[in-house]
Amino acid sequence: MAKSGGSDRLRLFGMRNLMLEADLIALEKRGIELGHAKTLKKDNLVDSDLIESDIRQAARRMADFYVLYYSLENTIRRLISGRLLEKHGVDWWEQKVPVGVRTSVADKQKKEKDTPMSIRSDDPLTYTNFGELIDILNANWVDFSDTLRSQKAAQQILTQFNMVRNVIAHSVELNDDEILRFHLLVKDWFRISA
Repeated sequence: MAKSGGSDRLRLFGMRNLMLEADLIALEKRGIELGHAKTLKKDNLVDSDLIESDIRQAARRMADFYVLYYSLENTIRRLISGRLLEKHGVDWWEQKVPVGVRTSVADKQKKEKDTPMSIRSDDPLTYTNFGELIDILNANWVDFSDTLRSQKAAQQILTQFNMVRNVIAHSVELNDDEILRFHLLVKDWFRISA
């Protein structure tokens, strides 16, 4: 009889977990970020247990910085494209982006076409780096002067972001000072773009 009671408790525990799981999935589908989805997914292509645990742990720590970096870089791109589209219309890329940036982007797009990789985007702005974003901002400062507090501050922040980006993109762990610097840069960006 005691076994049956234990079985019932185990079934009840399982059912509660399934209900909780369904609730968490529903919340995440509505756009509420809980971090739950990443705990469910396991890479089916490669057995991650083949990779040493300290490397996997460092990667998990760095993943949050990549998410933040990715989000910020694309927020800046969206600011640039939105403002230049608003001020100069659909031909803003050809009219307002410096020739050197357009040439660099065209080269990157051509190289990508010559590979078996998927084409990343039809939007040329997705092929720009922080240095090129600085060039676009500088060439069109009058269009951003009411949105960004200072041209020099924007240049400094984006230049430092580019340095942090190199660490993140080359799969190196940020040390404590760089983590602090990264968080301050994010705050600085939102401070000057308010």
